[in-house]
Amino acid sequence: MTGSFRNSERINLIESLPRDSEIKVLITRPNHRLGNQLLLTPLIQEINKQFPNCKIHLIVNGNLSYILLSNYQCVETIFNLPKKPFNNIIGYLKKSLSLILNKYDIAIVGCEDSNSSKIFVKLSRAKLKIYNSGTNKLNKPEHIAKIPVYNLRKFMNPSEGSTHRYPKLSIKLSRQEIEKGDQLIKALFNGEKKTICIFTFATGNKCLSKKWWLKFYKELKTEFTDYNILEILPNENVSQINFKSVHFYSNNLREIASVIENSVVFIGADSGIMHLSSSTNTTTFGLFNVTNSKTYEPYGDKNESVKTNSLKISEIITKIKESIFYNQDI
Repeated sequence: MTGSFRNSERINLIESLPRDSEIKVLITRPNHRLGNQLLLTPLIQEINKQFPNCKIHLIVNGNLSYILLSNYQCVETIFNLPKKPFNNIIGYLKKSLSLILNKYDIAIVGCEDSNSSKIFVKLSRAKLKIYNSGTNKLNKPEHIAKIPVYNLRKFMNPSEGSTHRYPKLSIKLSRQEIEKGDQLIKALFNGEKKTICIFTFATGNKCLSKKWWLKFYKELKTEFTDYNILEILPNENVSQINFKSVHFYSNNLREIASVIENSVVFIGADSGIMHLSSSTNTTTFGLFNVTNSKTYEPYGDKNESVKTNSLKISEIITKIKESIFYNQDI
């Protein structure tokens, strides 16, 4: 059904919208996962760049966006639908109805592959609705965070889609948050060594084996004797290196991001925490062995995806070395 949804017939009118007006924009991405919500931040940044006085409304599941987007002044309203709609059908319908009663200048799908995202755009009272880039798919990116930005640019300014850099993920940490992260690391380690963060957990087949991680950790310690190695622990409180390293746990995502921000590099498998790291200014290495790295890799700056099933651990260590020495030289 959603495959039949088409962009508004008058979608090209988007170019004539006053750039300095307080236009209202709806982004739909009813999903509760940390990574999927962070992957909306490039689109939010792009809309705010195109319309500096815009008011953005979001449809998501759960409460994470209140935390992740707390420093985005352009985000006015978040419709946080229940994580499990059928367990709270009345609450789901109430929030859906309050959304439908709003009027918007633009409604845009946050993920082209999400049927629910498309349905909410269809139900919205928006003058202009964007589901995809239309027939013009020249140089369309593969990355899931870049696609909705590309779709918007194709109608705002057709030449921008492939010629301008895409905004990277950003959690917009404040100066105070960054300073707190520095204090947290200093409380864990003595001395002035720089810190490397690792995150050994991931869901399902994305999680690398203990055997792999223990070997990787051993080589990491051998090659980076002048660095602290800090393991960020997941909610599950598990460790693929059996808690051999100094570790840090917090249920505050912004606090975790502030710790990563004060590290020189983050290394972890494809997960929400990998995307959280990618939303900081710290170089992020994403370890991929199952999912499509071109779709979910940490991009921007010196961030990089690494395929663990085709690269030796020694080769991965070399890449990390090159990145750290590069950052020290600039």
